[in-house]
Amino acid sequence: IADLIAANIDRIRLVLIAGPSSSGKTTFVKRLATQLRVNDIHPVPLSLDNYFVDREKTPRDENGQYDYECLDAIDRPLFNDHLSKLIQGEEVELPYFNFKMGRREFRGEVLRLKETDLIIIEGIHGLNDLLTSSIPMGRKFKIYVSALTQLNLDAHNRIRTTDLRLLRRIVRDHRCRGYEARETIRMWPQVRRGEDRYIFPFQEKADVMFNSALVYELA
Repeated sequence: IADLIAANIDRIRLVLIAGPSSSGKTTFVKRLATQLRVNDIHPVPLSLDNYFVDREKTPRDENGQYDYECLDAIDRPLFNDHLSKLIQGEEVELPYFNFKMGRREFRGEVLRLKETDLIIIEGIHGLNDLLTSSIPMGRKFKIYVSALTQLNLDAHNRIRTTDLRLLRRIVRDHRCRGYEARETIRMWPQVRRGEDRYIFPFQEKADVMFNSALVYELA
């Protein structure tokens, strides 16, 4: 994938990576970044989390809860303005979202891209062109990451991809977030709802798909 990007680096300035929960996106980004450097390309990650709208402007779901996963939770005009300026070689001051206060801050962090720099964005809406509407299609390269299980229990029962991702998330939440398995399982329907709304409808828009499943991990 890195070689493919490098072969088209004269036009590609933005790599967008999306996939469902626990599909291995973060690990994939780190591995891709290593291979891009091998190709003399410097990856510059841009966090979507820092482009959230202030909390009081965040849309709410049907239960009255803040819906941080919907597209309108992101300040798209500011995000697109910064992307356009960066690709044109201009300097921008990057925002920082203070989750404790629930609002955006500017802390003097500035960014200007060099010729060998490539913006990398990982996020739930990466394949949705509305997120990056100001950027021409030819300047974007989209990657869909998922864990597609390769094993069956028997001739009639397959191991579902969703079950593998749930197991991954249980392990990660326990190790990194201090959640018990029951808490992860309780939240899983909400996670799945977000995937059905914001990820799966756009998976066919990807330029490349990467399967992150490992045959041995279920054991």
